[in-house]
Amino acid sequence: MSSSSSATPIGNPTNQVYCHCNLQCTIYTSYKSRSCGRKFYRCSRNRSEEDCKFFRWCDELNESEHDMNYRRSSNVVETSLTHVKAELLQIKILLVVLLILMLINVTSNRCE
Repeated sequence: MSSSSSATPIGNPTNQVYCHCNLQCTIYTSYKSRSCGRKFYRCSRNRSEEDCKFFRWCDELNESEHDMNYRRSSNVVETSLTHVKAELLQIKILLVVLLILMLINVTSNRCE
């Protein structure tokens, strides 16, 4: 299952498989005799000190990767929803402050 120097990176435009570093993997093509032409995923930091050693054959992609990608997308949506809720709360607070200031203004104009 290890990669060799006889592999070429080809990018990862459609499949979003992430390694243990939480980075999008690069797809490589193997040129070893036993697996010639077979594609595999590797950490995009392959052969660097930060390489997490992630390896997966593309044709063995299973539901766990799809589940991870779904959870990652779900987390992005959840984070966005949290930000929207926080902004909505700020708008409500500003609206209450504005109404209070308007009431104070109306009340002070009546007293004059």
